[in-house]
Amino acid sequence: MNESLADAQTLRYAQELQQLHRAERAQRRRAEEALASLDASYALTVRALAATLELRDDITGGHAERVTAIAMRLAAAVAPELTADPTLEYAFLLHDLGKVGIPDSILLKPGPLTELEFEQMRRHPSLGAQIVGQIPYLSGVARDVAVGHHERWDGTGYPNGLRAEEIPTAARIFSLADAFDAMTNDRPYRRARSVGIALDEIAAAGGSQFDPAFTEAFVRLAERRRLAS
Repeated sequence: MNESLADAQTLRYAQELQQLHRAERAQRRRAEEALASLDASYALTVRALAATLELRDDITGGHAERVTAIAMRLAAAVAPELTADPTLEYAFLLHDLGKVGIPDSILLKPGPLTELEFEQMRRHPSLGAQIVGQIPYLSGVARDVAVGHHERWDGTGYPNGLRAEEIPTAARIFSLADAFDAMTNDRPYRRARSVGIALDEIAAAGGSQFDPAFTEAFVRLAERRRLAS
């Protein structure tokens, strides 16, 4: 093979490789765009579902978005590895999905619940876990939060009476954010407490209701960053 023919073949191979590289980049870009579009659709759907759920029992509006923002800040501080999971935010937004199975007469009752009514209310974490568990994309951390956000550090929570680190990390984080938001906003059965009073109550419940280490971190974060604002 003479030198000019070898040069021509080398040039042709180089051109073919360039074409393949451009085609691969174009295909990868289309796949990334499709994935980004799918992620955006998931986010919009989850937020729409969360907003619809809130219409039933959140008289102040915006509970899911508020508590999710708080929980994400706390997660970044105490368990940053969790925030790498793109479904963590969805898990927080859909924490009360199981309330779709609770009658309005209980969910919206302005006074204390009877024991029978409270038993029915205690079903909503299990109902929520059953719902999200049927969606493969949400069957991990979202299920953990749905089923575990009313468990207590001392084992007296519901629905499964889990204790301490038996409770999934994301659920332990979320329970603090949820309690704080519930305390500092009006509910059907009581008026909002001040931020200071809410933080005092949360601090006092560290080691009984809440993970003590997460509680200390939450109070520090709240005092520094004004989570209620």
